Parts: sequence; C-alpha cells; structure tokens
Amino acid sequence: MLLPAGSKLAAVRPQRGKPSAAYCEHALDVVATAGHLAKAGFGHLTAFSTEVEHKLPGRRSLFVDLVLTDPGADVPALLVEVDRDNEGNGTLVAKLHSYRAWCQLPAKGATKRAFDASLHRSGTRTHDLRLWSATYPATGREGLPPAALVPEAGRKRNRRPGAPPLTAEQKKAKAKADHERLLRRIREVEAASGHAWHAPTYREEGVTASDYHRALPVVATTMPLLRRFGAAAPIWWRSGGQQWATLVEALDNPDGDQLLEQQREAARRARELRETERERRRPACTCCTAKFSDERWAEQKHAGAWGNDGLCVGCRQADAAERARQAQREQAAAEAVAAEAKRTSSWWRRT
Repeated sequence: MLLPAGSKLAAVRPQRGKPSAAYCEHALDVVATAGHLAKAGFGHLTAFSTEVEHKLPGRRSLFVDLVLTDPGADVPALLVEVDRDNEGNGTLVAKLHSYRAWCQLPAKGATKRAFDASLHRSGTRTHDLRLWSATYPATGREGLPPAALVPEAGRKRNRRPGAPPLTAEQKKAKAKADHERLLRRIREVEAASGHAWHAPTYREEGVTASDYHRALPVVATTMPLLRRFGAAAPIWWRSGGQQWATLVEALDNPDGDQLLEQQREAARRARELRETERERRRPACTCCTAKFSDERWAEQKHAGAWGNDGLCVGCRQADAAERARQAQREQAAAEAVAAEAKRTSSWWRRT
C-alpha cells in the first residue's frame, strides 16, 4: 500500500450541491504522484495533502491537487497540479495565474500601510507580509512556492464495440503519440503562462541576473516519465529553462541572486580597474605637481595643446594674482616716473 494503514486513499474535493462524490482515476494519479515523490526522497507520506483549498477574493477557491510541505528538505514546498486531459490549456494557465495571485495576498493581520510598503522592498523581504509565507515553509530559494504540472493521457472509452484489441506495436505507437502530445501541452502551457513564471533581469549596468523574488517557479513532467524513471531523475522541465533537469536543479536559480552577487562583484572590480587606470592618466600641475580635478582635466582637454598652461586651478589663481600685483607695481612705477617728469619740467619753466 502507498499510504499507511488506516489512511484514506485521497481526499475528494467537495461537490457543492451533491450529497457525495466518488474516487476517480484523477485521485489515483494524484496519490501515485505523491508516491513517486516520496520514493525519490521528496517528503515523507504524512507531508502530503490532497485537494488543498486556497481561498481567493470574491468568494472563489483554488483547489491544489497535491501539496508537499517538508521544512528543511531540498524541496520544502511544492504545489502539484495533476491533469488527465480533463481540463484545457486555458484552465491550466488560469490556475497558474491563480497560484501566483494567491501568493501575492497579504497575510492575516497585516495592515494595509505595512503591506503596501512591503511591495516596494527588494529581495526576500518582499514576502514578509505575504499570505503564502505564513502558510508554507520558506522555499530556501528566490521566488514564490513552486508549482508543478504533471499531465497524464486520459483513457479513450469510445472504441467501437466488438473492435479487436490493440496489438503490442499499436499500444507502443499509441503510448508514444500520447506522450508527445503531453510534451506539446507542457510547451503550450509554458508559452501561454509567461506572466506567471517570467523573472525580469535586474536593471543594473553589467548585470544579466534575473529577479525571481516575485516570480512563480513552474516545473513540469509527465506521468509516463515518473513511472519509468522516478521523480529523482532529470525529467523535470522548468518554464523558461533550457534543458531537462532533476527537480532540485530545475528549481534552483543559478541566474538569480547568486549570479547577481557575482556580477556585482565583477562590476565593482571593473570599476576599480577603470578608476585606477584613469587616475594613472590624470595630468598633474607643472608647478606644484598636484593632480588636476575632473573639471580642470575636462577644461584642459577642451583647450587643447595650444591653450593649455599646464597649471592647476590653485596655481592658475596664484599666477593670475601675481600677474595682477606685478601689473599694479608696474603701473605705480610708471605713474611715479610721470609725476617726477612733470615736477622737473615745471622747475625749468620757472627758472
């Protein structure tokens, strides 16, 4: 048995207006997904909950097929959506957007002023007053609690009565075609749900790292891949990613804050090198040997070789003051010579 003795197979979503609801193949796939995750070491059986209700504004509810909560594990929280071709791509995309919308809700007791102020914070502090951070354990990564999409091919029950059963080759070809359709569906949902999982780059010079703090990490695999390889294999596709990876690798953000710190450090060292080289080329005063200021350096470049006196601002001012004093002395001497000549000329006229 997958669950301990005495445990229910799966919780059944309450059907409003109906007295009861029966277990279905979808519920079996949900429990099977939990079993594959637990077998791979992602949580123990009591860490899983099925059909978890998340209330949204407007008296709406979002039911998550499977929720994993295992604080301290490699994947502390995971919201899983299992589908058996009973929902269209638009419904799955809407659910992903609803996941993100629920994660953005304020925590109970948070004042509007404090919550609005948290919207402008950066990094992990942006989640301090969010409802999800008071509901689920910290993810240990940037971003919201991750969502996983696990599609399965629904069984076709419209075979013609009396039709012969499929041969082994036909079953193999059908399974291959079904799985290719599941993979196409994963890509289609990924393309249509970019607003939920997209992480913009930080707006800093020389930085290509992405800001995942407000993004919803979305990973996907298929039930055939889970059955064949197990949840620990590199069978997970991260929306916006480039290759299949293990679940832990798919949820990691190597181009996130870790890369941001590396690029910031590289940018700081590059600035220091540029500044060192610039200071090495900074001209000095020909009189006092003091380095030119940025303004004096720019003035020298604008003046060119012919209009540059090679002096700093202080020496230029001192030189101008000395020239002014010299001009005053010369003017005073000229005035004294003129006065003496006038006095001598007046004496000869009297005699």
